[in-house]
Amino acid sequence: MSEISEKIKSKLSLLPASSGVYLMKNSQDKIIYVGKAKILKNRIRSYFSGTPVDTKTKELVSKICDFDYIITKTEDQALVLESNLIKKHRPKYNISLKDDKQFPFIKITIKEDFPRIFITRNIIKDGSKYFGPYTDSRAIRKTLRLMEWIFPMRSCSRKILEGELFYKKACINHQLGKCPAPCVGNIDKDEYNKTVTNAINFLKGKNQQVIEDLHKEMKERSKNLKFEDAARLRDKIKDIQKLHFARTMYYTDEKNRDVIGIYKENDKAAVVVLKILSGKLLNKETYSLENVVGSDLPELMEAFLKQYYSNKLDNLPFRILLQVKPSDHTLLSNWLNKKLIVPSRGEKKILIMIARENACNYVEEQKLKYLRKSNRTIFPIKELKDKLGLKKLPRKMVCLDISTIQGSDTVSSLVFFENGKPKKKNYRHYIIKTVNGQDDFACLAETLQRYLNKIEEQEKPDLIVIDGGKGQLSSTCEILQKMEISDIEIISLAKRLEEIFLPEKKRSVILPRSSAALRVLIKLRDEAHRFAITFHRKKRTARTLKSELDKIKGVGLSTKFALLKEFGSVKNIKNSGIAKLMEIKGIGKATAIKILTELK
Repeated sequence: MSEISEKIKSKLSLLPASSGVYLMKNSQDKIIYVGKAKILKNRIRSYFSGTPVDTKTKELVSKICDFDYIITKTEDQALVLESNLIKKHRPKYNISLKDDKQFPFIKITIKEDFPRIFITRNIIKDGSKYFGPYTDSRAIRKTLRLMEWIFPMRSCSRKILEGELFYKKACINHQLGKCPAPCVGNIDKDEYNKTVTNAINFLKGKNQQVIEDLHKEMKERSKNLKFEDAARLRDKIKDIQKLHFARTMYYTDEKNRDVIGIYKENDKAAVVVLKILSGKLLNKETYSLENVVGSDLPELMEAFLKQYYSNKLDNLPFRILLQVKPSDHTLLSNWLNKKLIVPSRGEKKILIMIARENACNYVEEQKLKYLRKSNRTIFPIKELKDKLGLKKLPRKMVCLDISTIQGSDTVSSLVFFENGKPKKKNYRHYIIKTVNGQDDFACLAETLQRYLNKIEEQEKPDLIVIDGGKGQLSSTCEILQKMEISDIEIISLAKRLEEIFLPEKKRSVILPRSSAALRVLIKLRDEAHRFAITFHRKKRTARTLKSELDKIKGVGLSTKFALLKEFGSVKNIKNSGIAKLMEIKGIGKATAIKILTELK
């Protein structure tokens, strides 16, 4: 059990701050719980921190021996994926309803002469087009109400055939302008189908295409002097441009698809295959690639496809969605029965990006695991030397920071890291003496000069890190030049974009967020900031607490605090009487008289 606990502990430290779905597993590697999270890192950690609030959660946590997760772009996508996975795996600790309802879809009955549009929760193989699912039923109903005015289509169940009229009177929707009333012959099939096509394109996210078609029609109506019709089309275009519409990834054709994303960084690469089964995203497969140095993404994709599908040729999915074209795309496409596609936009592209993000996260995990071994502090400083082109390994690093409020009580701090770890006995505080007002450049220069004047040879740093940009770096470089110190290198770290500035270089260096070297610099900078602020607060508090009570001999610190706590201010103490003062513990009659006499 201790080994499993260590395994979970290691995985917890590598969790991403992304939305997604997590799968808890027992000792037999069976999924016992599926959940969704807005932030995976926070949600999964909550199971293993503190005491579970209920018996069910307590029992669940006791059975967890491992967990896995799938990153999604949005929380809505996580919601749908969670529902699909619960239905597939039926985990022991998930609540599962027998009359479980589907998420709502928009249905357009394109097989009918005059198609209808309405909301449904049941998918029937009747040739209709389905759009969805939508996680927010209120939002989809509101959107459909707006669409009724922009793309007027019938939603009733009347039986209508082209050329045959069964009804003498149109319903109220026609009077409201929400239906063109094909039931009474007000519109022919071709004209009606133009609206249907525009509605379908809109639901597919092809808004620009809809707008272009409406523009053409508007110009045509205007040319034929049908200005009222042209004005209505103009208003529709404006409404479409205002209407923001988004839906969750899903396929309603119930066909299988593989979505393949790939990520490579330096000597590490990974491929993630998202398995869409019967139209639903139900599984994630992750593969690590070896010997990838010098290979680009098309080469890696080709190698993966050959190995992955070599024994699956009899059971290929309907489509294989790829992030990039493999090197020999034509040959591989023929080998895989022309099922390869590389989407450039739309929902397929979104699925590809989700796969890529999961592959990227896997690579980052592997890098972090490597760094967490016994020599983890050496690798970041080696990386720092290589990335910044430093002369030697920065085993000893110091960082300076200034803390002040509008130039008052200005102090500075200096923290010391050795081999990537804090060495607190070498921390220093300074009260700024030569600078009046708020001048960070001058304060940094004074701090550095005082530090270097008293430093011993064995404590001399290899690298000085300044919290700030080019200006702060320039002012401290001047100090090193004046003191003729050439064996200490200096850089600055700007907080906004975590840019690293180096002397005599115009452009900043930006390391990736996953960089261990950057994390060490940020940790060093944040520690200097914390140390400076703590000292500044202490100094400011000491000054603020000075009062007239300090002038009274015989009134110690504890008595002063007791008086201020009871009365709130020196003014209230003055206005009180001897008897009131004597109620404070430690104050006798003589002391009470003395306090009032001195204050008045």
